[in-house]
Order: sequence, then C-alpha cells, then structure tokens
Amino acid sequence: MAILQAVLQKFSRKPATPTETPALNDLSSTIKRYAPLFALQDKRQLIEVISERTGDTFQSMILAVDLANRTLELDELFPQPADFIYQPGDRFTVRHHQHGQLLTFTSTLESLTLSLGTPVYTLTLPEQVGYRQRRTSTRISLSRQHPLTVRLQSPRRTPWYATANNLSIGGMRLVVGGNILDQLSRNVLLPRCEFSFHSDFKVQCQARVKAFRFLRRPYRHTEISVEFKDLAPQHQLQLKQLVESLESSPQAA
Repeated sequence: MAILQAVLQKFSRKPATPTETPALNDLSSTIKRYAPLFALQDKRQLIEVISERTGDTFQSMILAVDLANRTLELDELFPQPADFIYQPGDRFTVRHHQHGQLLTFTSTLESLTLSLGTPVYTLTLPEQVGYRQRRTSTRISLSRQHPLTVRLQSPRRTPWYATANNLSIGGMRLVVGGNILDQLSRNVLLPRCEFSFHSDFKVQCQARVKAFRFLRRPYRHTEISVEFKDLAPQHQLQLKQLVESLESSPQAA
C-alpha cells in the first residue's frame, strides 16, 4: 500500500535511539489503526458521505489523512451541494462497503477551503475506524396480537403514528397508514421517535430513515426502516435485554 509505506518510511529513515523507540511504536500503532483510511486514499475509492443536518447523501474520495493534526481531507462532494450550505461544525457520517462489511464513522467539519477552485472538506479524524458486519444486531418480529405503537415526528414536524413490525437494538421497521413518500428520503432525520413497553421503559430518541416503500395491499400504507439516533445508554441496555429475551422465547414471532 503505497501511501501507508511512504508514511512509515518517512519516520524510519534513521536508526531510532532508545528514547525514540516508544514514540515510533506509538506512531506505528496509530498508522495501523487508520490503515483502512490509508487504503481508501491509496486506491482512490469512492466513499459515501451523509450530512446529519440535511440528510443528503454524497460521494467523495479521501485526499489526505493527517495524523499530526488529526484531520481527514475529503474531495469535493458529488452531486455538488448548494454554495455555503455546509459550514464548520456540521457533522457528516462517512461510510464504505467492502465484501459485506461496513466502515462507518461520524466526524465534524473543521473547515471548507478551495484548492485550485475545487472544494476540500476537512473533517476531524475519528478515534477508531474499522470494518464490521453490516448488521450487528438481531431483528425480532413483533406479535400482531400485541402491537407496539410508535409516535414519530415527520421531517416537517407533523405527528405520525406508526406500528412497529420488528425491532432490534439499533432500529425498527414501522408501518404508517397512507402514502407519505413525498416527505421521505434516504437518511432524512425524524426529530422524534417515542415508544414504551411499560412505565419504567419509555424510549425517546431521534431516528434516521434508512429505507421506505409504499404498499397498496392489504391496505394503503408506507413501510419505513429507521435507525435509532442519540439513544440513551440505559435504553440501549434495556433494548438489548428485551431483544435477547424475545429471541429466546418460542413466542417471539
């Protein structure tokens, strides 16, 4: 991997003294930690970039991984967003799929500059990066005899009432009556997602739309798959325990 080798060679051109050895070991460890990013840069792989604020999805490439300043430089976004729509402080999720695995992290935009007339997006370097299986949590089908009602807030801040078809630690699939496709887009943020199992287990968080479709049978409705966002650690633990108990139960479906 040319770029990674160049970084290593830059710091190993002369024999290390005993006092330099720990620092070089730390540097080597850091370089290995960010090896997936160096590989994407070296191969000029397209990555997916999603704005948390607008929900818009773009493609880009990694231009530089700056370990000293702990920043990541991205090439211009495609399709090109409107001028000045993004500012320092905006947060972006970066994703890359490879052999059924997913690399994903969220970073803050530090600066937006022009290089030869082309925008360069400088993001903070995440603490950790790595590929993992795309789905890391089990989805449990919910009983129709005991439906789970979910209260949502649409992107237009209007209330929606939905029924959950299935549930996992990370998200759920919902059914909303009627055709609401005109208010949905991939990765759009739903400001509120609320549901409860009992008085001591009430969940309130945001949700990000990952997929959706409109169906006419057995009645007109819209299915929405959402990913939980800003879920409290206590609720994450409760959901994990609930999903595990339902998974082991013969009546889970």
